[in-house]
Amino acid sequence: MMGFDFMIIGGGSAGAVLAARLSESGEHSVLLVEAGDDTPPERTPADIDDTFPRSTLNPHYFWPGLQATVVEGQAPRPYPQARIMGGGSSIMGMFALRGVPSDYERWVAAGAAGLSWNEVVPYFRKIESDYDREKESKGIYPIRRMPAAEWPAFVGAMQQAAASRGYPYVTDVNETPRDGFFAMPVSRDDNVRATSARSYLTAEVRSRKNLTIMAGATVTRLEFEGTRVVGAQAIRQGQATTFRTQRVIVSAGAIHSPAILLRSGIGPADALTRLGIPVVVDRQGVGRNLQNHGYQFYALTLPRGGRLAPYLRRFAVAGLRSSSGIHGCPSSDLFLFMLGRVSARSFGTDVAMVGSALYSPFSLGAVTLASADPAVSPLVDFRMLSDARDAQRVVMAARLAQSLLAEPEVAASFGEAYLLPSGMAVNQFNKPGVKGTLLAAAAKIALNAPGPVRRFAIGRAMADGKPLAKDGDNSAISDADLLASIAPMGHPVGTCAMGRADDPRAVVDPGYQVHGVENLFVVDASIMPVIPSANTNLPTLMVAEHAADRILGKVGPFAAKLEITQ
Repeated sequence: MMGFDFMIIGGGSAGAVLAARLSESGEHSVLLVEAGDDTPPERTPADIDDTFPRSTLNPHYFWPGLQATVVEGQAPRPYPQARIMGGGSSIMGMFALRGVPSDYERWVAAGAAGLSWNEVVPYFRKIESDYDREKESKGIYPIRRMPAAEWPAFVGAMQQAAASRGYPYVTDVNETPRDGFFAMPVSRDDNVRATSARSYLTAEVRSRKNLTIMAGATVTRLEFEGTRVVGAQAIRQGQATTFRTQRVIVSAGAIHSPAILLRSGIGPADALTRLGIPVVVDRQGVGRNLQNHGYQFYALTLPRGGRLAPYLRRFAVAGLRSSSGIHGCPSSDLFLFMLGRVSARSFGTDVAMVGSALYSPFSLGAVTLASADPAVSPLVDFRMLSDARDAQRVVMAARLAQSLLAEPEVAASFGEAYLLPSGMAVNQFNKPGVKGTLLAAAAKIALNAPGPVRRFAIGRAMADGKPLAKDGDNSAISDADLLASIAPMGHPVGTCAMGRADDPRAVVDPGYQVHGVENLFVVDASIMPVIPSANTNLPTLMVAEHAADRILGKVGPFAAKLEITQ
């Protein structure tokens, strides 16, 4: 296929934004290639639209066979990464957080010029259509919060307990980023999930003659003339396809973007040579600098009268930011979040969860290739807890959650609480088919049975979980237990980090162009040099909006004009 000015590889959170913005003027022909299915506005699957994230349970929306090592020495285990139009925005838990100012100051310090807090806030405001904001908010990405009157009782009790410890209630944590308790902003309107596909790839955008959208096409490698990118190879419906284009933008996410670069000969020369991949550019940082958030979950059984209303298709209810105060660690590095529902089935509101997380980790991992064959999944090694400062703060966040759950007014709002084993999250409460229906019916009965029967049934179902004592004496749960329960979030970043050309870790420059390669750009969470203290969807949308201005050479609110290589 010939004649495109831009080819965008990946229709995820960033790719959908880029396709809309780069085709907006009508001056440029744009091809958007997505490996997964398309989700046009009139044919978006119901589980993606649902404001309870059922889509995260659908294996068809994820890359098959992808695994990751969480902590050094452990065996790899399945790691879900979206393969669907809208990417992570179509399958995530819908938290809509910007992060905090120090995140973006650290980006600038790493060489990401033009991405300081004051420079990115206008882009966030351009994106957000925040229904609850006092000041007018007219972006295109709907954001809402659950009113306190709808919260399950335990969330209100936790807010009061946090207030008694000096944590203020923060009305809008995005506009006022600070420590405190807040209603969780989530990417939805009243009834439908917001995704980059729904918000940016509207029927009007899709009707543009200069925009071509091709789903079900997996890019295997890029093509070059010297160090100038001239196209890409892909597999679509089992057939090899070659695309010719003036510029390529890789937006395949922090796992698959570096994998595409590596298979194409951009990366550490020694590693590429060992795999028989001809070296185009020796760039040591490709695939390095991998970062992610780790979390633990406490599951709570809720009494009748203290639950989320059954008709509310909701998930995230509220959050708490806290600072560890450890020397050299940024503020607001600890994060708690409260979930009001664990399943779309009838028992879903009978159980809630409180998550604890470290949102400013220092540990670094890597994405590497096991083979030059694109059919072989890349190797993902998070190396969580490899930095000693992280383990200490993971325990601090988990103990903060435990102590709040032990406060008398909070403890009175739930029945039992368990620390869940690593990786036991929402998908563990949801099974498909007839078996899932029968298990759900049994769970409904057990969760509403008299106390001794309920505790016996829960103890059997959560045999690997560790019960929390309501009196706060949780010394039976050791620090080692807490560290063993850590699991990676779906927030990988950093593997094509933005930075200076002389920084061996850096892959792209402040114009999002790959160092040493003409007309090749990377735009997604992989360019983030430091993981933000936030779920990464909203920051990724911001990066894409910012990149569109940079790549087109526009003067955005705080963006310098950069020349596009011809």
